[in-house]
Amino acid sequence: MSGPSDPGVVLELPSDLDAPATARRFVSDHASHLPVELVRDAELLVSEIVTNAIRHGRPSVTLQLRLDPPGIGVAVHDHGEYESMPAGDTPVPDVAQPGGRGLLIVRTVATEWGVVASDPPPGKTVWFRLQP
Repeated sequence: MSGPSDPGVVLELPSDLDAPATARRFVSDHASHLPVELVRDAELLVSEIVTNAIRHGRPSVTLQLRLDPPGIGVAVHDHGEYESMPAGDTPVPDVAQPGGRGLLIVRTVATEWGVVASDPPPGKTVWFRLQP
């Protein structure tokens, strides 16, 4: 990954239903030189995390992208309440539920991921890293 002082590229996302598509395009545009499968996985995961931030968080929502070829790191921050949930304990939703699979997908696909509370609150950052 890039060094701690390197913010990568950052985008403030709209607080509407277009945000996931905007986030996917941002990842695709900036990571087009990385392996195709890695970029597709990053687009999927960023879509899930941004959707959660828009549905359950509070504005503003920002996307931070760090490229570390051949890998990638993504962080999505919103000002919603932080709910502690260890990354390994993502619940599996009932098959009859229409949603609730976003973090399960992130847990399954990402090389690493996590949630960090903002200091000072409110807010949280959901992040993931992908390596080929």
